[in-house]
Amino acid sequence: MPGRLKRSAVVVAAFAGFFYWGFMTAKHDPSLRDIVPFGEDPYDAVGSFAVIVAVLVAVLSLARAFRPYRSSGPSSAEVTYLLRSLATVALAALITVGSNAIAMVRHPSQWLGAGATVDLVVLQGVMLVVAAAILLRLGHGRTRATRQAWTRAGIVGLVAASILVIYPEDWIRRTGTHLLSVVAGALLLFVPMRPLLSALVPLEASAPEGEAEAPSGWRRRGWLRWSAAAVLGLSVGVFAFVGEMSEGGVPSVVKAAVVAAVFGGLGTAGLLIAYALIGKPLGLGER
Repeated sequence: MPGRLKRSAVVVAAFAGFFYWGFMTAKHDPSLRDIVPFGEDPYDAVGSFAVIVAVLVAVLSLARAFRPYRSSGPSSAEVTYLLRSLATVALAALITVGSNAIAMVRHPSQWLGAGATVDLVVLQGVMLVVAAAILLRLGHGRTRATRQAWTRAGIVGLVAASILVIYPEDWIRRTGTHLLSVVAGALLLFVPMRPLLSALVPLEASAPEGEAEAPSGWRRRGWLRWSAAAVLGLSVGVFAFVGEMSEGGVPSVVKAAVVAAVFGGLGTAGLLIAYALIGKPLGLGER
């Protein structure tokens, strides 16, 4: 890979770390956690899945940037998939900031005039500016997408934002609709991300959409890819469950088992949704 792309992968990995830090700070810092209006689902689900995918894809980007290639260098498709991986991290942060902004507009009294209002605005603003700068840098000098691709991405993005604007927030008071809100958060993140990736970093005409960098045998075994995504999602859910339990008291065995199952199920669902919607644009699907 060219040196500039290796440097970009390192920068984006550092940004993924900053994104994770900013998300956790907003949720747990004593001066912020009580005033952020995006601490509940579906806004929290959007941010949670965005952080998870940003970190995972940042690792994938580093692997793609620094792994050895043929003597002739990486193909145009391999360069495109690396650029899309980098763009995914920035888009995850950008969509999260947009989701947070909608929550802030819906609940201005919760954060306006609070002691940490400036800190909250600065944190969101820095994340927005850096993510936008990364996307502009990645798109510089690349083949421009068609107007149709941008129109599709814009329409899908507006529909997702509109759903967040009118989403019934009281659904989180009931278990069934609360779980639905978490899944809705994943969909509102990854559905607009797919057309945005295709518009931001279009494939060259000679590179088939969805061609993976993995060996052909891996491409043919679709069940292996889906199984890997499910296991990864389950692992993420278990990790989140352990983190949640470390913050509170130790529940009964039955309650802990139920909560663990919920976290594991939601983590699995979120990663499967992510793979279904952005797997091919990232070059992780079959031909």
